[in-house]
Amino acid sequence: MIQKADLDGIWENFNVVVAEGVYLPVYTPVISDWEKKTWYNDLFETGNFCVIAQDLEGVQKNLVAGQVTIENLNWEAADHVGLLGIIVNKDFRNLGLGWALIEYTKKIALRRGKSKLNLSTLATNTRGIHLYQKCGFNAIGFYSKQYLIQEEYVDELLMECFLEEV
Repeated sequence: MIQKADLDGIWENFNVVVAEGVYLPVYTPVISDWEKKTWYNDLFETGNFCVIAQDLEGVQKNLVAGQVTIENLNWEAADHVGLLGIIVNKDFRNLGLGWALIEYTKKIALRRGKSKLNLSTLATNTRGIHLYQKCGFNAIGFYSKQYLIQEEYVDELLMECFLEEV
């Protein structure tokens, strides 16, 4: 689980992916300490959690190579469902890190009472979709033209995974 000391690395990783402009429907990087600390405090107050993978031996020691967050839904009747979000640093893609992070996080989610995980991704994110399917997620629908990215409309794909089937 993350520590306050991990915040800068988590948000550096997030901001690198934001700058790529193809994987997240976000344009603005997170740079303020207030925003970072508010997210961290909210994470624990709401029972959400975040798992990170760090490059302990690389050029940038302790670089956050990837992160997975599980957030609770806002409805009491959906306490068994978590919303998964994942970001993998571009230098660590195609190495199995995303798969390992998701599989590890699924075990934690199951221990925390989750029996189902949902996620959404850009329909153009073929690499991510392949990873999610490999991790047991199935496509269940989409929102048409949900995002306007680089002056083109992009659909949002919705996926789910039942943890008792894993």
